[in-house]
Amino acid sequence: MPDLNALSSGLEKTAFRQSQCLPISLLFKASEALCHKGFAHAMMAVVVPFLWTTGLHAQSYPSKPISIVVPFPPGGPTDSSARLMARFLTAHFKQSVVIENKPGAGGTSGSTLVAKSLPDGYTLLWGSTSSLGVAPALYPKLNYQPLVSFAPLAMIARSPVILASRASLKANSLKEFIALSKEQNLTYGSAGNGSLNHLVGEWLKSEGRFDMLHVPYKGGTPALNDLLGGQVDMTMETIPSVMPFVKSDRLKILATGGKTRAPQLPQVPTVREVIGGDYEAYSWVGLVAPIQTPPEVLKILSSAIVASENDAAFQAEMAQTGLDPVKSSPERFRVDIENELKKWTKLIKDFKPEVD
Repeated sequence: MPDLNALSSGLEKTAFRQSQCLPISLLFKASEALCHKGFAHAMMAVVVPFLWTTGLHAQSYPSKPISIVVPFPPGGPTDSSARLMARFLTAHFKQSVVIENKPGAGGTSGSTLVAKSLPDGYTLLWGSTSSLGVAPALYPKLNYQPLVSFAPLAMIARSPVILASRASLKANSLKEFIALSKEQNLTYGSAGNGSLNHLVGEWLKSEGRFDMLHVPYKGGTPALNDLLGGQVDMTMETIPSVMPFVKSDRLKILATGGKTRAPQLPQVPTVREVIGGDYEAYSWVGLVAPIQTPPEVLKILSSAIVASENDAAFQAEMAQTGLDPVKSSPERFRVDIENELKKWTKLIKDFKPEVD
C-alpha cells in the first residue's frame, strides 16, 4: 500500500514547480482538492493541468480557430502585415487564423483585451512600436506592461520612419529643410499628441537643433491628407504609407530614419548621415501571446513563425507591403522590446511631450 501522505506531498511539490506555467486559479483548485477532497480528487486536480503543461494536451494545438488581435483599424501596413501572417498560419496549421481589429486609445484597448484573455494560445496580439514601445513608456499606468503581460514570440517586420514633405516645398533634402526652418516657420503633422510620429518629430528637432511647429491630428490619415493638401510641411510616416504619393509626385522624401539606408530607397540618406547623432526610428510589428500561455503552445507558435521566415513566397509578399521582413526569436524580440521601452522612456522624459 503506497504512503498516501508522501504521494500527496509529492504532488504538492509538482504543482509548485509548475506554478510558472499554470494560472493561479488552477493551482488554487489543486490546493483546495488536496486539503478537502481526498487523494483521488487531488490527483486529478494536479495531474490534468500538469498534462497540459507537459505537452500532452498541446499536441492537439490548434484544434479551433486562432484570433490575432490588431489594435488598430483595418487598412495600413500594420493591418495588412497581420493578414499576411494570418493567411500563412492558416495554411501552416490547416486551421483558421482570423484577424480581429480592436482599435482605440493608440493601440492600448486591443492590447489590454489580449493581456486579459485566456492564455490558451487562441488569442494573440499583433504588437507594434506604438502599443509595445511608445504607449507603455508614455502611460506607465496602463492595464498591461509589455514584458509582464505578454510572452514575446517574434518581431515579424519593420520599416524605417520616413521624413516626407509636400511636393511644393522649396527644400529637397533634410539639410535644405533645416536651413529653410531658419528663414520661415515650418510645421509637421502627426497622428496626435504622444503618437510615434510626434515623438520622432521632437527627436529630429533635438538632434538637428532646429525648430518646427507640431500640428497634432486625430490619426495618421488626416495628417497625411493635410500634408498632401499643403496645410503642413512635413510628416513622419512609413514607406508603405508615403510611396504611392511619392511615385505620383505629390510628396517627396527628405531622409529615412533607419540605422542604415532603406533597401527600397538606397539613394535617400539617413537622418544620421545628415545630422549625426544616434537617431534611429522604426515602425515594427510582431506577435505576442498572453504571459501564462503554456510553453508547449509557445513552442508550436514559434516553430510556425520560423517556417514563415524560411518561406520565400511569404517573405516576398511581406517585402511588397513595404515592410522589411525580420528574422527573430522569442529571446531576440524580448531584448528588442526592452530596448524600445528604454529608448522611448528616455525620450519622453527628455521632451516631456503634451499628451491627450
